[in-house]
Amino acid sequence: MLYRLSIFCLLFRAFCPLDVCFAQPAWTLDPFGSEKKPEAYSEKKLPSEKTAEKKYTLFRKFTHNNTTHYNYYFNANNKVNGILERARMSQQEDYTKLLPFYPYSLDMTSADTIEIDSVIYKATAGILLHDLRNDWIDDLYLLIGKAYFLRKDFDSAAMTFQFINYNLFPRKKNEDDGRIIGSNMGEAGSMFSIADKENRNLLQKIFTLPPSRNDALIWLARTFVEAEEYGEATGIINILYGDPNLPKRLIAGLNEVNAYWFYKQANWDSCAVYLEKALDNAPSRDDKARWQYLLAQLLEMGGNYGQASEFYMKSAKTTADPLMDIYAHLNDAKMGSGKVEANISKLVKMSKKDKYSAYRDIIFHAAGKLSRQISDTAEAIVFFKKSLKYNESNPAYRSKAFFELAEIAYEQKRYKDAALSYDSIDVNEPTLSEDSARIIARKNVLSRLVDLLNVVDREDSLQMIAAMSPSDRDALVKKLVRKYRKENGGGADAEEERPSKDPITFNNTRNNESADLFATSSKGEWYFYNSGMRGRGQTEFKNKWGKRPNEDNWRRKSALDGNLKMTDANIDIDQPLADTADTGTGLVPNSYDALMADIPLTQEQLDSSRAKLLSALLDIARIFQNELLDFDDAVEAYLKYLSRLSANPSDGEAYLGLYYCYTKLGDAAKAGEYKRKLSELFAGSRFEKAATDPSSLSAGHASKAQSGRYQKIYDLFLEGKFEEALNAKKEAETSGDKNPYSAQLLYIEAVYWVRERKDSQALALLNQLIGMEADAGLKEKALTLRDVVSRRAEIEAYLTNLDVTRVEEERVIIADTRPISREKTEEKKPLAEAPLQTKVIPAQVRNNAATDSIKAIPSMSAGGFQHQPEKPHFLVMVMNKVDGVYVNEVKNAFSRFNKVNAGGKQIQMSSENLEAGLTLLLLSPFEDAASALAYHDKVKKNAGSYISWLQPSKYSYLIITESNLNILRSDKNLQGYKILLNNQYPGLF
Repeated sequence: MLYRLSIFCLLFRAFCPLDVCFAQPAWTLDPFGSEKKPEAYSEKKLPSEKTAEKKYTLFRKFTHNNTTHYNYYFNANNKVNGILERARMSQQEDYTKLLPFYPYSLDMTSADTIEIDSVIYKATAGILLHDLRNDWIDDLYLLIGKAYFLRKDFDSAAMTFQFINYNLFPRKKNEDDGRIIGSNMGEAGSMFSIADKENRNLLQKIFTLPPSRNDALIWLARTFVEAEEYGEATGIINILYGDPNLPKRLIAGLNEVNAYWFYKQANWDSCAVYLEKALDNAPSRDDKARWQYLLAQLLEMGGNYGQASEFYMKSAKTTADPLMDIYAHLNDAKMGSGKVEANISKLVKMSKKDKYSAYRDIIFHAAGKLSRQISDTAEAIVFFKKSLKYNESNPAYRSKAFFELAEIAYEQKRYKDAALSYDSIDVNEPTLSEDSARIIARKNVLSRLVDLLNVVDREDSLQMIAAMSPSDRDALVKKLVRKYRKENGGGADAEEERPSKDPITFNNTRNNESADLFATSSKGEWYFYNSGMRGRGQTEFKNKWGKRPNEDNWRRKSALDGNLKMTDANIDIDQPLADTADTGTGLVPNSYDALMADIPLTQEQLDSSRAKLLSALLDIARIFQNELLDFDDAVEAYLKYLSRLSANPSDGEAYLGLYYCYTKLGDAAKAGEYKRKLSELFAGSRFEKAATDPSSLSAGHASKAQSGRYQKIYDLFLEGKFEEALNAKKEAETSGDKNPYSAQLLYIEAVYWVRERKDSQALALLNQLIGMEADAGLKEKALTLRDVVSRRAEIEAYLTNLDVTRVEEERVIIADTRPISREKTEEKKPLAEAPLQTKVIPAQVRNNAATDSIKAIPSMSAGGFQHQPEKPHFLVMVMNKVDGVYVNEVKNAFSRFNKVNAGGKQIQMSSENLEAGLTLLLLSPFEDAASALAYHDKVKKNAGSYISWLQPSKYSYLIITESNLNILRSDKNLQGYKILLNNQYPGLF
């Protein structure tokens, strides 16, 4: 029965097409516009031109509907789908970041120019070669609009969609083209409609496409969004939301465009609301899963973790992409601590399924990250190692797994393991770019530390063997030789007694490169079946090339494993005593004689071994203390160093290090003990001074006369007396005086040479400063200035060619010189009743006032200045004798400071000279005194690091209203205003 019904439907569709019965509105068209046809076709009319001349008969409807549909629309639509599919395949999704809204990029679709041109060509041909009254003309125009959209030709796309909007809008017969699009509906025209009402019956819904005009309105809104014409887009979107004629089938599509509108403007909360309503508009199950994942990300960014978890799980159930499934579980675990263990179990189960076999490295990496989240480092190590085990061709996750293992080992103070893992990381991996600097720094310091630890282990082990009785020592070495022979295929026979220089045993083929290892033996056996020849070949290979395991960093690992691992209780014979490479002594590596030669049996050898051990221990302690800041291990290394000394130390470095480390650990008793020992044993030494008077050993320590000379040079530079400063600096340097302001002087002198456009001299000074042990903030400024100076020509060329109107930097305010009227002031209530007086007084001042009831209320006026805490205030930096060059540097420093500390508030800056040598830097606006004080506290706490090159004695701060500033400009009474401030805010200014 079903078969017969299917045959009937096909025949009915072929001979009685429903498009004929339900034709759409049509329009006339001049296909060539003002252009002339080619001469050969000047008299020939296209079918589209006959639209207004021929009767639209049933046969004509049938012919033009079917040929337009299957010969043109079908093929053009398939091409559009193919363009989108190729763009989808080229887009690599990164599930660790916020996904793009669509699974394809218009940059990729626009690159497929041949196919897009083919779509436009086919759709245009379909229009011109057929009667314009057939049912597929509007769909062809919609395809043309989509093609322009995919080509990022948004103007043409918008014009095409507007053409469909205009020509398909319902109109009455003989209505002229000056009609208005849209109509009023409802009672008294309460609603405005621009959409077409679709009254389509069941057969139409099954066999025909709906009119394209309503779809074109949605595409027009999306085009405006993509072109960032958000006002045009929101106008259409808002009208369609209130349009009673908008078909229900397009509501989800409208929600999609609205969600995209919010997405493009980074309004994540609103985007999530409309994206959830648009999920049903997803073209496929995979697209729906992708939108669910994106929706979960948006909800997570908005702090809605419950719903985010729900949609992460929905995407995991919906998707066929294993990566999305993995990351959905991983992100879901972040939404609540109780879900971590459950999600780890899910990930482990996923790793056992065949469909996830290619992603096991990612799965185990995700499981390791979750294990670290619940502080289960033992399980995390297992998972990260499994990630490495199953990683075959994913270098990014290989580096990330090594990074996690390195971090765990570093945190657990397993420095040898950490060094191996850090050494295996590709620092150029983009996903680790934020940590690359830390990785490189740790790799370098751990490499040096591991080398020193190996020296300690080796020398310690050799000294322990040397302390054995001759018989025990001989037995141990012979056992080691047998072990090495067995490992190298030489057999565990008694040949350890044979002299190591016997050429028959080892060196015959080593000096004969042409020896044929694969020659047949006297027994007629093949090489690989002869155990003796195979063992000899392995031995010769290892003697020449060393032991090379099939693993990363085999050289480093061989060096780490190449030493005996011994404790005070026993000796581990599973590790070699010395490097397996030939040292050039003529001894065969790992032979009896070679191993015995490394053991310090003479007093000279023993002293040399002890010296190496002590030097390595002291270097290890320095690294722990100064570079790794691991004070516990530094104390252990210092104590071990002191315990290995046969006599008292010749200097106090170890005692100083113990004093410093115990101070950092908060053990005052131990720190005091070692400080006492320094004073008793090393009085007057630089180590004792470092503990009792550190400033005396600083690089800038100098006599008062020397400090005064360089202070004068510093002041001359800041005051703009550059020639005098340079001459004085040259004279001081030739006299050999120490420079206590070297870093600051280098910076301000470099700024001077930049002003003089002598960039080479400025760069030399900046490079010198960067290489010094200077303040980190000052180094950062030097790096920034060096970068700007090195690109001076490029920056100036850009600014020269830039047509801008520069806003005046200096504010010019005309002071009100009229006398201040005091009539109204006298009519005010007594100061004790003024409600504003206690409003902005700092807490500490208020508390002091509460405990001292007899303290007088501070005066609200002084020298014509009025304290008005409710009025807008400036924060003023008062600079004393600072040249304009350095005033601009201060402005640049405050600009950097405000980006971090102003909380997004735009702080305006301007400078003016109050009088000779006194410069005011004004920062505004602040609503009242309280907000100005809050900013002042931040400035005093942090801004010093931004202007570390400027001595605090050269500047001070105050807050002031505009009216008080005008008075200050007039009478220059800065001290009088400071009296008023100090009355209101004691100790702040």
